[in-house]
Amino acid sequence: MKRLAVLAVIIVALSLFVVWIAGNSLSMPDTHAESARLVTNVLLAILLLTTLVLGWRGTMGEAFRHGSVWFIAFFAIILAYSYRDELAPMAERVAGELNPAKPVARQANEVVLRRANDGHFYADLKINGSSMRLLADTGASVIALSVEDAEDAGIDVNQLDFTLRVSTANGTAMAAKVELDEVRIGSIIRDDVTALVAKGLSQSLLGMNFFNSLSKFQIENDELLLRD
Repeated sequence: MKRLAVLAVIIVALSLFVVWIAGNSLSMPDTHAESARLVTNVLLAILLLTTLVLGWRGTMGEAFRHGSVWFIAFFAIILAYSYRDELAPMAERVAGELNPAKPVARQANEVVLRRANDGHFYADLKINGSSMRLLADTGASVIALSVEDAEDAGIDVNQLDFTLRVSTANGTAMAAKVELDEVRIGSIIRDDVTALVAKGLSQSLLGMNFFNSLSKFQIENDELLLRD
């Protein structure tokens, strides 16, 4: 009998809670389809709770503790979803701390890169739709890709004419000039970008021709700011 009374209280509490959530998120259903979905969800929740309560073989104290944990978890999910727009910048900031090369949006036309442990700035970006990581190098006049990254970007390196001699960290290398369809860092997009593909280059470089296309780029407090 006590079990049935607890079940009745839980069902009433759940029904009131679901109606409150629906009222705040939908301002009352304005279509029959929305009303039907709400009723269906409430009935399914009641059926599930009925099964759990009647099938429970532990003490009521244990049931209350387990139920409280699930209720708090459910409420936390609802709360996080309700404030998802406000929490998104915080989540991006945390992601930027964990991965310094990840472009973090500060404004609609602005992204920030964090300084890596080796003291350099890296950028996770897309070239011709392919994801890759480039080293931000203001000493490079243009974007320079390794042969491997060029192939990932869909460039047929076997058709390139490697006649340009360039200086790299590993010494002199032969390079070929190419045109990239698109370079995308976060919300910043550049089309038809000149680049080099260099043999023997181990780390692709994000050069000055990209930085000069921005309205602003600045290093401050271990952050590289890029503004479209």
